[in-house]
Amino acid sequence: MSIIFRYAHVPRADGTLRKAPFIPVHVTNKFGRSMEVIALLDSGADYTVVPKDLAELLGLKESKKENDTGGIGGKVKVRNSRLRFRLKGNRENYPLDVPALILQDKNEDVPLLLGRHGFFEHFHITFKQDKEKIVLKKIQPKKVY
Repeated sequence: MSIIFRYAHVPRADGTLRKAPFIPVHVTNKFGRSMEVIALLDSGADYTVVPKDLAELLGLKESKKENDTGGIGGKVKVRNSRLRFRLKGNRENYPLDVPALILQDKNEDVPLLLGRHGFFEHFHITFKQDKEKIVLKKIQPKKVY
């Protein structure tokens, strides 16, 4: 079975709207309340990246050690964590637990980014740019030794 998501309209800094591969993920906060969060499916990101405000809202546990990581926007301070969430389709419901990096600067204007490590190996992922759709087909991940 596959889950199909439509691209979402995203406002840019210049005020224009662009369509991008955002998908809804279902997370549970520290009070046990479930909520839907829109995440950018980012094939260029090695890891899932969680904004500090969202990490606090969810009550994610962070490592004590702060590290630097880099991307297209330069270096940022992060701490290691894990993010548990569900992907839901019409008949599908897939729980996932992925390694995540929590941004330490609350001023970073970054959405929840779903990176490759821990996520992409669970799905065959097709970006249909011309149709503005993403197709996720669940697979058994290969074991890494």
